[in-house]
Amino acid sequence: MLLDIKNVRLIQKNRITSKRIFTISLSLTLMVFVFNMSPSSLFPILKPVSAAGLTNISILPTSNIVNARTTYDIYFQTATTGTIKTIEMTFPAGFDLTQATRYIERIGIGSGSLSSTGSILKYTVNSPESVSAGKTIRLEIAKIIATTAGSFSVSIKTLNTGGGTIDGPTNSGLFPIKSIEGTDISPAFMIRKTLNDDDAGHAQNWNPDGISRTFSIQDGDISGDPNSVFVSIMMQDPVGGTFPPVCSVRGTNTAAGFWHIICDDAPIDLSKLDYIITKLPPNVATSTASASSTTSSTPTISSPFDSIGSTE
Repeated sequence: MLLDIKNVRLIQKNRITSKRIFTISLSLTLMVFVFNMSPSSLFPILKPVSAAGLTNISILPTSNIVNARTTYDIYFQTATTGTIKTIEMTFPAGFDLTQATRYIERIGIGSGSLSSTGSILKYTVNSPESVSAGKTIRLEIAKIIATTAGSFSVSIKTLNTGGGTIDGPTNSGLFPIKSIEGTDISPAFMIRKTLNDDDAGHAQNWNPDGISRTFSIQDGDISGDPNSVFVSIMMQDPVGGTFPPVCSVRGTNTAAGFWHIICDDAPIDLSKLDYIITKLPPNVATSTASASSTTSSTPTISSPFDSIGSTE
């Protein structure tokens, strides 16, 4: 009887030892399994959080005519507080971004530079600072060309200094680009532009300082028949003055790509210069009036499109 009790205790002890060995082995196996898993295959608790979507994205071209070299106003609102280093704007096929290397104006983001690679237009901030959630950012970018008619959207995302995505990518709503029809005015014949007192404006010789009254504005669109090139201008006072300087065009030089301006008073710092270049054959008015008549004949209409000069 004593021998049986000893045998039972020995068997129980062996069972307990075997259970402990199994438990330790299982724990070690699980640890090895976890440490050998890739980060992407871990449980959801370790999975990276997806970037939030940008809101209120708006793409506003100043001209929606195909093949026009156009300025685009791009608006969006951040969803996440973060230090934005880069804003990437991906355009669809059918857009030429090679000339869009300078911005005209920016709001809500620090100064930076533009670069383009294929269909991606990238704005890189010089000195990144934290941007709060819900902040509206606006970029006014010139010289974007839509080469195809249709309805399009632009995808935008923001990235931090490490190249990680903060918000996006998020698609904008659709905006239309249309072909030139018989009643449209071709941008090849009429172009509206704005020069600011900034690096882009200075590169075209617009540098108002409150001293100079004359300027020779450099513009590659001043070309062709000098008798067909007409420039009209409007001055904007930066402080909202009621009486900004009165300026007039004194001539154009289509061979050198210049037009000349003179003002009655010197435009002050930060003044804007708006102007329209029109390249159309002149409408020459002829008269068949006799010496006793005061009536004139209808002006001769010379236009590549039906709507230009139409009296309807």
